[in-house]
Amino acid sequence: MDRERVNVMLDPETASPYLMLSKDHKTMWLEAGQQNLRDTPKRFTGSPSVLGSLGFTSGRHYWEVEVGDGDSWAVGVAVESVRRKDALSTAMEKIWALRLDWDRRYTALHMTPTPVALAEGPRRVRVHLDYEGGQVTFYNAENMTHILEFKATFTEKVFPYFWLWSQETKIRLCA
Repeated sequence: MDRERVNVMLDPETASPYLMLSKDHKTMWLEAGQQNLRDTPKRFTGSPSVLGSLGFTSGRHYWEVEVGDGDSWAVGVAVESVRRKDALSTAMEKIWALRLDWDRRYTALHMTPTPVALAEGPRRVRVHLDYEGGQVTFYNAENMTHILEFKATFTEKVFPYFWLWSQETKIRLCA
């Protein structure tokens, strides 16, 4: 079964008040101040996070994210029941992501973050989700070098997940 490339957009209903989204919902960046957004159960208020607008309950899918030279970002997936009102550290059990920290170190972000040694940092990341197979795999999209793979058992809807902690960094979803 082939992987289906999906056109992911950022879901403004889930976006943290600290994140700004472009009009086309393809680019996000961190604002210095907090926007005045209505707090709903869907909105992240505990961390500068946002979900993709598409969720998956089956199939094999992939999407690409441009992270450029920025730091303090994470891209991956989260299940629908991820904790949105708490700090990232309490939500990590329901997130599977690749994170670049402010000290330029890569980590596998889940339960207990673990270091990931990379010879070359990606400017563009491809995220593969195999729902039934329980795999989330990350590649450097420029040369398809394998970065990281998680094994999981999904029992609820899975969404693309994005986190940002640097005002110098923009995350852009690639069409």
